[in-house]
Amino acid sequence: MWRKNNGNRRKIAHAKKTSWVTEGLSDAEVKTIVELAKISAQIERSRLEMNMTQQQFAEYMGVSQGMISKWESREYNFTIKTLNEICQKLDLKMSVHLERPYAKSNYTLIKWDEERVTKKKRNMAWLTDLSDKGAIA
Repeated sequence: MWRKNNGNRRKIAHAKKTSWVTEGLSDAEVKTIVELAKISAQIERSRLEMNMTQQQFAEYMGVSQGMISKWESREYNFTIKTLNEICQKLDLKMSVHLERPYAKSNYTLIKWDEERVTKKKRNMAWLTDLSDKGAIA
């Protein structure tokens, strides 16, 4: 038995990297799969920490055991309302962030003037100067 497991470990350690699992999927589909897996894993982790079976957990959550199974399947497409209800019951924090990625043009760039900074460093006036120019909020 040990030799078989050792051989399997060797095969895994030397396996070629591949993207076949995500091949043909859009970035959005991959992200959806990953996020659903994270949510399902957290729900299952919460249930296990409470030392409950799916049936006991279903009674606690006010749903059927079949629904718990779906939640933990890594494929159930949760609504925001359902997630909020689950989080409320399990004392979990949920946050959804819809933000645009920052582009280089979104930042104010300033030129570092070593001589000016050295002169003004003594009285920290340089911070006021940068703040006045909108570089420091």
